[in-house]
Amino acid sequence: MKVRGFLKKREVETSEDLELQIETWAYIIAKHYGISLLEVYSMPRHLFRQSLVWALAINEEEKIQQKQQKQKAKSKGNETVNLDYSFLDDEGF
Repeated sequence: MKVRGFLKKREVETSEDLELQIETWAYIIAKHYGISLLEVYSMPRHLFRQSLVWALAINEEEKIQQKQQKQKAKSKGNETVNLDYSFLDDEGF
């Protein structure tokens, strides 16, 4: 199936990949806001972009929260400390 193959890719390589990427983004928006794909495709471009940015940001924040909840459950109430290694990205490591 084309979709499965596309989802395994890490880069957009062809015009067909770009079309599937846009469809993926439309699906993310529709699912996040509980609207139809028709409504998503009817959005003006700026609203599509803004909706996508917010949906992706909220989804990422929810993943972080879920990860923290899992850590709390594993530690059985013991406090855990999250370490921030993002400075390594800035240094080119």
